[in-house]
Amino acid sequence: METQEATISKKQSNASLATGIYLNYAILSIAQIIISQYSSSFQVQWNTDLKGISTVISMMGIGRLLTILFAGVFSDKYGRKPILIVGMVSNSIFFAGLVFSNSLIAASIFSLFLGFANSFDDSAAYPALSEAFPAKSASMNSLVKAAMSVAQFVLPFIVAAISNAKVTVVILAIVIIANIVLVISSKFPKTNAVPQEQPKKKAENLDTTTLSGNKPSMKIDGLLLICLGFTISFTFYVYTQYIPNYGTTVLGLDPNVAKSLISWYAIFSLISVFLTTVIVTKVKPIILVIVYPLISLIFLFALSAFPSAGLARITSAVIGFFAAGGVWQLGLAVLTKYFPGEKGRMTGYYSFAAALTYFVGPFASSFIIGSTPASVLTVFWLDVAVTLIGVLAALTVFVRAKKYKFDI
Repeated sequence: METQEATISKKQSNASLATGIYLNYAILSIAQIIISQYSSSFQVQWNTDLKGISTVISMMGIGRLLTILFAGVFSDKYGRKPILIVGMVSNSIFFAGLVFSNSLIAASIFSLFLGFANSFDDSAAYPALSEAFPAKSASMNSLVKAAMSVAQFVLPFIVAAISNAKVTVVILAIVIIANIVLVISSKFPKTNAVPQEQPKKKAENLDTTTLSGNKPSMKIDGLLLICLGFTISFTFYVYTQYIPNYGTTVLGLDPNVAKSLISWYAIFSLISVFLTTVIVTKVKPIILVIVYPLISLIFLFALSAFPSAGLARITSAVIGFFAAGGVWQLGLAVLTKYFPGEKGRMTGYYSFAAALTYFVGPFASSFIIGSTPASVLTVFWLDVAVTLIGVLAALTVFVRAKKYKFDI
């Protein structure tokens, strides 16, 4: 039985661990959009244009794709702490690249490290929080998104106050190095061992519906739900990367005002994190997976067809709430309920589809975007098209679910 002193020490250790993880994700979320926020500065530094900026951003996706499938294996094998530190060091290398890169090629290479950081952080941080706080793992993991939303809300104000990108990057690098020290000094709980399933137990774990002759098809239902992992991520990621360009090029806003559109997105994504957890107790997840992207689609279409500053602010709030605040996790919940005996594999496929967004979105946009309003609007029409595909995929899953009699 634990003594009172041991219990207090454990709580302090867990608090230190959680603080380190949340601070890490706050910095990681800033890293994901800092290039677009300081786009003009980096264009000069790397002697490139908006197409080049899109190329650098797309390399983050390549970095994540290269590591996402084995990062989790390493986390289980070597432990959460070393893998989390690898992710944080990778983020530091990315920041160093932003400071010292003087060419598009060098910047692209360093951008890979942010993708590495994302994969290793995810594979270590979420399990670590679940193991440290087993009784409230869901809420502790939800706070990761909250930390990211707060940081993205604050960043435009930092950019407005500090016009020199290198100064901001150096400050962030110092913070993350200090955070590495905090994480190293934190005590992590033991990695949960994965029990070996007995053949007889497997059948008991499967939903009885999946054992009937009329069961979901991986080739149809599974692929449609995995497609949602891509389309949902595409909607908000492409939006956050290019809404500052939309503000300056299409609307003619002051650069600082255009960048502040991200703050609207971030604050409403934070609100959504908490409200969606309540809404999902009253409404079936599959309904939200249809309705949330549909609302995003309507406003993206309106913003692309009828550009205005007021609508841009509203749409930023809508995308934050309905595309980035938790609907991706709801799609994953539906997928794992469809295939309960293969949760790990399904989660891997779904996450891989989302990671693909971080490459495909900016890479495809690099062939479209330029300095003209029409080219920027074309990128947003691309976002509309992909979001529409997601809505149609969710509707198809919903219609097909009726014959499986699934409560999703």
